[in-house]
Amino acid sequence: MANNQTMNAQPKFRGTEGVNRYLYDQLWKLCAGPLFDLPKIGEEVYYFPQGNIEQLVASANDNLCQLKPIFDISSRIHCNVISIKLKVETNTDEVYAKVSLLPCSPEVEITFPNDNNEQNIKYFTKVLTASDIGPHGDFILFKKDAIECLPPLDMSQLIPSQEIVAKDLHDHVWKFKHTFRGTPKRHLFTSGWKEFVKGKSLAVGDSFVFLRGENGESRVGIRKTSHQQSDMSSSVISKESMHHGFIASASNAIHTKCMFDVFYKPKSSKFIVNCDKFLDAVNMKFNTSSRFTMKFEGHDFNEIIYSGTIVKMEDFSIYWKGSEWRNLQVQWDEAATIPRPNKVSLWEIEPLIPSSNILKSVIQNNKRQREINEFVQICYAGPIISKPDYNDQMVQSTKENSTTNASSSFRLFGVDLTASSKARDVLEPLESYQKNKTSEIFEEENLDQTQAVTSLTEIQRKELSFTTSSTKVHMEGVTRTVDLTVFDGYNHMIVELEKLFNIEGKLHMHSQWKLTFKDHEGDMMLVGDDPWPKFCNIVKEIVISSK
Repeated sequence: MANNQTMNAQPKFRGTEGVNRYLYDQLWKLCAGPLFDLPKIGEEVYYFPQGNIEQLVASANDNLCQLKPIFDISSRIHCNVISIKLKVETNTDEVYAKVSLLPCSPEVEITFPNDNNEQNIKYFTKVLTASDIGPHGDFILFKKDAIECLPPLDMSQLIPSQEIVAKDLHDHVWKFKHTFRGTPKRHLFTSGWKEFVKGKSLAVGDSFVFLRGENGESRVGIRKTSHQQSDMSSSVISKESMHHGFIASASNAIHTKCMFDVFYKPKSSKFIVNCDKFLDAVNMKFNTSSRFTMKFEGHDFNEIIYSGTIVKMEDFSIYWKGSEWRNLQVQWDEAATIPRPNKVSLWEIEPLIPSSNILKSVIQNNKRQREINEFVQICYAGPIISKPDYNDQMVQSTKENSTTNASSSFRLFGVDLTASSKARDVLEPLESYQKNKTSEIFEEENLDQTQAVTSLTEIQRKELSFTTSSTKVHMEGVTRTVDLTVFDGYNHMIVELEKLFNIEGKLHMHSQWKLTFKDHEGDMMLVGDDPWPKFCNIVKEIVISSK
């Protein structure tokens, strides 16, 4: 290759240029999800062949990624990102990226593209319920989403309505009738919605994505639940037969300084990692017994953070000596309803927040319910106070209460928050100890000792009161109490209410029963019209009534 050769790194996106390409790009990213770390064109990355192979053979349920390579290839390859093509599977609507990589060389200079097509967009996503995909159901839009993302309706009409025309990632045109009707009145997609549900083979738990650009152009997409995610078809990526093919391609590219292509799926582990991010992770100096946190995507596509401990550091495969790929064996602090690996890579995790920062964030932010729950999970991951005797007490308390179901209780400093009386008993020695240690904990922040302890105590009590609050559910003279904090969304809550009142399947079908709720202002509203976090904050009681 000639010296001082210049190569243009050009963005290659499916679709037309300019605004249309930008809208396609943004819709693709929304369908991929917030946790997918797509590399940028022109940046330097490390490519890990083991992760690529793991993705290729995921459906084969074997250990090809641990097989001995027949080619001389490094476990980590330094590359430049030359181009990216954002693609979508024809049959499943599953998104993936075709990334072109070029092994780094001082002989090649990479120029970055100048892309000034950015524009303001409005979008929303909604996890579909049984009523959204039922044979006689319409799509119910949250009021906030309809007002912000759709063209305004003419409210002077008897039944305000309009036609929404939108393209999907295949450039297929879909038409929906947007109307405002019902009792109480709601924003709905009526005509055209059933055809969309059937055409995309949507199921309960899937997510609908709507996007609208500055020029009024609309785009729609979907996200399938994790259990419906399929492996790429053999026409795109084969399985065992491609194992050595990809290794051979990468090996040849390294030695000849040629470009090679890899397919990158949002659901796969990160095997294309920004160089700076990788080096930052290395500098964290994780070791055995290090505490960490890791982000996951929940059933409702919300972000969940779990904490754990590194218990062993070893090569994932004996044939890839010294590889950083999944070389950390971990133990999670609590059970989960989503799958989590027992071996992770160091760039996938973050060190657990230092205790002083946790206390500072508690004092400065009285967060909403979901954020409080995440804070509680982080605090439960390890004792905040560093005094040895007190740590021993907390560890012992944690062990004694470890049999409590994680999905139905929350703990802070080893204390069950669902038992308010127990929590109050433990607060007194905790406050006393904090008064003695405040000057050490808040030394860097130069906070007033008395003010810091008072603020922490007041907010802890507010959070305990908030977290342990329960919601009454009424049905034909029968009243039950539920804790909304144990549910991960509307679907989960409805399933549990059906079990609680012995009406399995009937709430989802909306054929016999109607689900409404009263907010703190006394207004009655239909369950499902508000985003789940907002509903949890405003609901006072829930009513199940016959139609």
